[in-house]
Amino acid sequence: MQPSIFRFSDTQWLLFYIIVVLSWIGIFLMILEANRGTELENFYGSELLATLCKPVESYKDWPYSFLMWALMGVAMMVPTVYPTLETYDDLVYTGAAPKLGFFYILLGFIMIWLGFAILASLFQVFLTELRFLSSDGRFISPLASTMLLILAGLYQFSSLKKACLHRCRHPFTFFLNNWNGRPENIFFIGLRIGIFCLGCCWLLMLLAFVGGIMNIGFMAISTLVMVCEKLPKFGQYVTLPLSVLLLISGSLVAISSFN
Repeated sequence: MQPSIFRFSDTQWLLFYIIVVLSWIGIFLMILEANRGTELENFYGSELLATLCKPVESYKDWPYSFLMWALMGVAMMVPTVYPTLETYDDLVYTGAAPKLGFFYILLGFIMIWLGFAILASLFQVFLTELRFLSSDGRFISPLASTMLLILAGLYQFSSLKKACLHRCRHPFTFFLNNWNGRPENIFFIGLRIGIFCLGCCWLLMLLAFVGGIMNIGFMAISTLVMVCEKLPKFGQYVTLPLSVLLLISGSLVAISSFN
């Protein structure tokens, strides 16, 4: 009998889950530190990390903002690349791909989201300086929240969103074009997968400015939604309800701002 593809004993899958779990732990600890001041400094065992774990109030706090967005990018988006890694694992078992390519794909994918973390964190400190965001990364104006929610809802219907989502749901196409099995080729595939994933989810990630950068519950729900949306068989039943929910949420925020 052919061994199961999804094997927790494999080093590659173990690393995959370790990366995700450690990222979520890092987010949790940073939020605790930001909310409780210096009480957890001894728990961290690092004054540098404790210094970074504080609300963003100006450009000097950019390192903390970047660290938070980087952890969010890894914790929230790496689980969504599972269908691609599973497809690659199929190629490994057929002998068409090297096993180490698993790590090259993951590295290329993470690099894209680290780039997004740089841009998102700079955007956060910029809006914070302009007093559009509170220190916890939430829009102060209900109008801004309304506009972002409605934009995210409308983007769900866009051809760009549909094209990116299709590639994420059918990752085998990434391995059909110019495949040669070399490390740099596999790494480039990871970058391409990350770019399509970014095109699919960038606005959903920016909804953190509505739910709050420091809101771990919002992050968990967003992760679950984005993972479900990329599942080949189940995802098609998520996109439309999600877009309707975003549009309704934007409308409710707008209505509540007038009360």
